[in-house]
Amino acid sequence: MEKELRAILRDIIETANADDKIKSSFRKRVEKASISVADDPISHFCVYSAAYDPENKLVFIGRHKKAGLWLFSGGHMEKDETPAQALKREIAEEWGMDLEVGNYKPSLLAITNIISNPAGRPCRTHYDIWFFIPQNSETFTPDKKLFEDEFYEFGWKTFNEARRLTEDPNTAIAINEIEKISK
Repeated sequence: MEKELRAILRDIIETANADDKIKSSFRKRVEKASISVADDPISHFCVYSAAYDPENKLVFIGRHKKAGLWLFSGGHMEKDETPAQALKREIAEEWGMDLEVGNYKPSLLAITNIISNPAGRPCRTHYDIWFFIPQNSETFTPDKKLFEDEFYEFGWKTFNEARRLTEDPNTAIAINEIEKISK
């Protein structure tokens, strides 16, 4: 499985949006022995599921309880999990929805260096794989209770509102990328 997972990650690196420096760092990181949080709690891969409404020009974002920041949904990749499997699991865990994720392709790569971890976790570097998930803001029905477990507050925001709320540079990049594809 590890060999297959590395091949999947190499393909993602070549197709997802990121500058050359980030892609180079991802390439180096893929060659290390441990990809999941279980294998390396310090440096590992994560997925983000960024819901957006391309018609109404909105993103669904929340103020995360553990991070204390306005973020999209997401989480760590588990052992032997592909990014698509992690995306499906995270959407089920955080949205309470069973979405078919096969049509969603990774859109963005980012690296998050964690200086201070308010949740007390040992995480220091996240290799983030972003999936942009188009949804209709009027019919998007995530489980409110699950969101309340993860986020202090959440909801649909315009691109400008979301940018004003976020302090995380990678979330700001994601918002800008989503805005570009929503035109």
